[in-house]
This record gives sequence, C-alpha cells and structure tokens, in this order.
Amino acid sequence: MRQKRSKSYRKQMATYNMAFGFRQPYQVLVDGDIIYDATKYKMNLDKSLESVVQGKIKPMITQCCIKSLYDRGEDAKDAIALAKTFERRRCNHLDTPLSQADCLNSVVNVKGKNKHRYVIATQDPRVRSQFRAIPATPMIYINRSVIIMEPMSPATEAAKRRLEAEKLSAGLNNPRTRG
Repeated sequence: MRQKRSKSYRKQMATYNMAFGFRQPYQVLVDGDIIYDATKYKMNLDKSLESVVQGKIKPMITQCCIKSLYDRGEDAKDAIALAKTFERRRCNHLDTPLSQADCLNSVVNVKGKNKHRYVIATQDPRVRSQFRAIPATPMIYINRSVIIMEPMSPATEAAKRRLEAEKLSAGLNNPRTRG
C-alpha cells in the first residue's frame, strides 16, 4: 500500500476510534460481490482488509449474501469457500432472502445509526451511496485489485463535529471545572 494512502487510512481509523468508539477487532461486514472480486483477482481478502483498517478484523457475512453467492453458480465456488470461513451475521431473512443491498441496510442501519460499528466492504456503488447518509460507517471497496477505503462521508464529518462541540460545551458548563 502506498505510504500516503496508508497514513490517510490510519488517521481515518483513529478518528473512528476516538469519536465513534470503534475498537479492534473491527467487525467488517462483507458482501458477496467483494468476495467474488477478491477471488477473481486472487487476493487474500483477510490480509488486505487488515492492512486497510490497520488493525485486527473480524470478517462477517450475512446469510443473504451467502445465498447470492450460491445463486451465481459454479464460477463462484472459490468465493463460496472463502465466505464459509467468515463469521455468519444472522439477518433473520433465511425464509425469504433479501437482496444484498436490502440485507446490509437492515443489519447496519439501526434507527439511522451504525449501532454495531460495522465497517462495510462492498462493491455495489448504490449500497455505498446509501451508507454515506449513515454517520460513522467506514466503507471499503476493490478498484482494479487494490482495496480502497472511502473518505469520510459528509454525514460522518457532521456527526464528528457535533460530538466534539458537545464535549467542549459539556466541559465548559460543568460546575466543577469552572474557575
């Protein structure tokens, strides 16, 4: 990984740690498309994700995403084998599987927040645009066999500024700290 990109990712993850309470091992929620592309490019997805977030990870996949890999047929055999090594995140859609986008949205978007502090790894640009509206949601995708972390979304930046302002005003309004 390039040095400038590595430094940028390190700063970004430090912000997620301090402002939003992310901690290691990071829970990386992957979809079927990124697993399929990683096997197509012959990448070691675990190591690549660890190098991007620069810490330990716990890769997770939903039941609907595994179902979508099975629907791809015989050419997704390697991707299915890789997906089976990841921890399963129960999405409760086993009876009627949803699309990957809807499933990820139902798991991550809890009342407009990323309550469980997931890092999202997806190839679908529509899914990434959906998650840009949810504050504190880091997103990762593959571009020409290179794993990229998206810069912080405007919603995340606004939430970070709001949290910092609350902490500042709480310290100023605390009767014990006033002089």
